[in-house]
Amino acid sequence: MHAPGLTQRIFRIGLVASLLSLSVAVAAEEARHHAILLDMSGSMLDPLNGTPKFEIAQQSLQSLESQLLGQTNISVTYFANGHARGDDAANCTASRQVIANGEVITATHLQTMTADLADPQGRKTNISHAIAVASKELEALGGGKIILISDGVENCKRDPVQLARGAQSAGIPIDTIGIGSAGDFAQLGRIALAGGGTFALADSAASLAAAIGAALPGSFEPPAPMQMPAAEAASVEFSEVTQIPAQPAPATAPLVLEMDVSVAQEQKLPVAVEIILDVSGSMAGRLQGVRKMTSARQALSEALAGLESDAFIVGFRAYGFDASVPKTPEASCPNTVLLNPVAPNQLASIRAQVAGLVPYGYTPLAASLQLAGEDLLAVPSAKQMIILLTDGEESCGGDPEAVAAALREKGIDLEVHIVGFDLAVDEAAVMKDVAAAGGGAYYDARDAAQLQEALTEVITVTANKVDPDWLRTISPVTGGETADEAPLVTPGTYTLTDHLPRGKEMFFRVDTTRGQHGVVRGLIQSRRLVRDGDGQDNDQVESDLGYAQYTIRIYEADGGKIGGRTVRLAGEPGSYGHVGFSDLAGSGFVFSISSDYDRVHKDALFNIEVIDASDQYLGVEAGDDLGADTPTLELGTPITGHLGDGDRKDVYRVALPPGAAGATLALAFSEPEFASRVIVKGLSTGRRIQSVASRGEPYAMELALPAQESEGLMIEIRSNNPSLREKFSAYELTVASKESP
Repeated sequence: MHAPGLTQRIFRIGLVASLLSLSVAVAAEEARHHAILLDMSGSMLDPLNGTPKFEIAQQSLQSLESQLLGQTNISVTYFANGHARGDDAANCTASRQVIANGEVITATHLQTMTADLADPQGRKTNISHAIAVASKELEALGGGKIILISDGVENCKRDPVQLARGAQSAGIPIDTIGIGSAGDFAQLGRIALAGGGTFALADSAASLAAAIGAALPGSFEPPAPMQMPAAEAASVEFSEVTQIPAQPAPATAPLVLEMDVSVAQEQKLPVAVEIILDVSGSMAGRLQGVRKMTSARQALSEALAGLESDAFIVGFRAYGFDASVPKTPEASCPNTVLLNPVAPNQLASIRAQVAGLVPYGYTPLAASLQLAGEDLLAVPSAKQMIILLTDGEESCGGDPEAVAAALREKGIDLEVHIVGFDLAVDEAAVMKDVAAAGGGAYYDARDAAQLQEALTEVITVTANKVDPDWLRTISPVTGGETADEAPLVTPGTYTLTDHLPRGKEMFFRVDTTRGQHGVVRGLIQSRRLVRDGDGQDNDQVESDLGYAQYTIRIYEADGGKIGGRTVRLAGEPGSYGHVGFSDLAGSGFVFSISSDYDRVHKDALFNIEVIDASDQYLGVEAGDDLGADTPTLELGTPITGHLGDGDRKDVYRVALPPGAAGATLALAFSEPEFASRVIVKGLSTGRRIQSVASRGEPYAMELALPAQESEGLMIEIRSNNPSLREKFSAYELTVASKESP
């Protein structure tokens, strides 16, 4: 049951605001540009009150025909329509505009739109991407309004609420409409509040048409008032509608640093994170032959590496571990303890605490969430995150969903993310509701490998909350106008002296010797350059919303292009990419900074690093996937490889002699504390035989060869270091045959 809280209040505010708006027709609204964003994710196939949601959307658009026909200031975009298997990056940037602003809407348009709605199959709900694209479109048209229609929440690791604040500050309000039931749309409600718009709830074609019609220009028929309990209706005050505080985008004050990438002395507040670990009795159970607590210890220890930065303060809470009390609800339920305070430099201590915990008692989820929220509120921080790992539901009579919602209502920038380990389907559904109420996401883990992936993903989401302006670096250098005029730059971090006009390249030269690998990384530190509007052609300022972008191209030393050696960076400040060059001749290389689409901001950051990587020119560099070019290891002969700086995985083939029972594997990394994982699979079936992780420790593995794996083995070596702070290391690998006894 949903406790009265933010979701219901947003619902009441949106309802009253919608009813009041029915009696108002503003002339300016008639000429305003509107962008309708319609969710095409696979969940739109789900029924709502007996009717598939996509049919509800179809029927609502058909009923709005008279209001839409002939309009020229309405665009319609389908988002969440990416359905590429295993390609989240593509799915999170998928959208399709079916009607553009300025285009006259015809009956053919409406027929095509409603027909297309019958095929929702998107795998990712990319609300942030849809808002960003629509904001950019409307900004170019001088402003307008976004109408966002969805049945879900963002699951592409971006923050749509922050984007909504930015849109609102640029004069682009956002109305949101949730297709579903009350209590499911806390995020859509927050987007509307942050975006200066209204939230409406639609549970039928009629109510959806009414909500869209109220948001669009033109005349429409007022809908019948939606019913709510009399007690709730009496509690809605007019002041709640008229006094929603404005939430402008936070001001950015870039930090100017003396040299290279380092954190300035006057840092912004850190991101505060509290991790809650379930150590209840059920964690002593086994999954695939391994105790769940053992899997949790290993996964959490590895994933914590993603928080190794001064940008985070981290605390650790556990519950259910106190075996000194009777194993009863009365004695065990109060056992939730903050073992590490929310403070800097806690990760080593947290790992040690986790290693000593033994599963025992009950599961006080609600109490733990409540106390974690209080822990986070007690420390100065820019954002607050709770990461809960649990293998079961509340067993102490609390209401974790109500607690999560209440924490959000305090007005703090808090997200509650939950990793469910080996949960039953009904338990997972409950945890999804708790995470949604807490403004976060739910991550499902069916086994130890998925637990590792889920924890790594949620901590990556947390790491992405760091304000990229912390690392705004100013280290100007001027390049040459041609490759022949390129000045020599040494490894280090640089920006440009001046803004770079569209289409102009600026060249730099790097010295490398044979067998070295040069890496050029780029980082977006600004937003797009726009005119400041005072009539002076040379005056350029950063846009509030527009994305900056630029391209790094690698050339041979004589200026000849190298096929495929290009990276284009675009997006929010903090977006990054890299491109590399393997020197086979010892002549060095040239790279350029440019953009074929826009001006390049002078604060475009680029970093040069030169790495000794002998396997690059010895011809044994392993690829990411098994294929015709995958190196076959010579048994008993050591081979040198490298991981890091963009190369996050190496794959090798091992052919064993007839009659071999298996193999022995020895692997050691040259870089201390380099986090890695080795996965061994059979070549015949592709099935996993063994998977082991390490942080700098050498591997010594005994590999048994199943009878059905007659072709041999595939060995996959992965970097487990966070991609934002990736390390580089050489390694030596030796594989030998193991004969049958």
